[in-house]
Amino acid sequence: MVKQAKLSSGYNHGPTWSFGVQVPRNDREADLLDIKNGNTKWADARKAELDQLAEYSTFKDMGLGDLKPTGYKKINVRMIYAVKHDLRHKARLVAGGHLTDPSLDSNYSGVVSLRSLRILITVAELNGMTTKVADVGNAYLEAYTREKVYVVAGEGFGELSGHTLIIEKALYGLRSSGARFHEKFADTLRDLGYSPCKADPDVWLKDCGTHYEYVCVYVDDLMVMGKDPDKFFKSLTDDYSYKLKGVGDPAFHLGGNFFREMTVHSHGELEVT
Repeated sequence: MVKQAKLSSGYNHGPTWSFGVQVPRNDREADLLDIKNGNTKWADARKAELDQLAEYSTFKDMGLGDLKPTGYKKINVRMIYAVKHDLRHKARLVAGGHLTDPSLDSNYSGVVSLRSLRILITVAELNGMTTKVADVGNAYLEAYTREKVYVVAGEGFGELSGHTLIIEKALYGLRSSGARFHEKFADTLRDLGYSPCKADPDVWLKDCGTHYEYVCVYVDDLMVMGKDPDKFFKSLTDDYSYKLKGVGDPAFHLGGNFFREMTVHSHGELEVT
């Protein structure tokens, strides 16, 4: 009865807000909000997403029309809009993975526990190491999908509108995309000499002789504790062609604020926590 009352009252059908900014629920509403706000922020976000999909060769163009490629299942895609904590407008093309059959294999990407994160931040501070964060841009698109699915492009695809597109990369929304990126990034970390922690497999550690260095992985969000985290990030970008964003000292990570607090004691000693 409660659910029916919510539906009849328009519950969840009103405007959606994030960080004080109204977030559109579809492309049409995004265009209307741009007109209302006198800017093109949502249109620019949508174009940036489609440009990145093209850059990563996410789709294989089979030609105009619904060509029904043999062995492939047709699904749909839709654009999801969001506002980041720094008020950046984001658009993400998401596949309708619910239309595909469940796999017998695990479809999930592991995540580091917050307890492990807190322990390792303490370890880093006690050993004079630096803690820095970054996130992998368009992480899932770094990996290939094993699912055989295709879409017929809509109007938002511009010149590809109406074309049959086979999805070749691990597009967001597909059942197995998280697992595919997790496998790829795990291979990268092993190649760099890191091993998964037995207590938390999403904590990766490397024996550097005089100390251990750590990489904490939460899907595509990274927190690195080491003597020179920038060297690690540079290797990801230069040697493995990952696109990193937000590289720097932790300020807002995994939904929490990070800051240092200084206390001056009565005897004049300065304590930083």
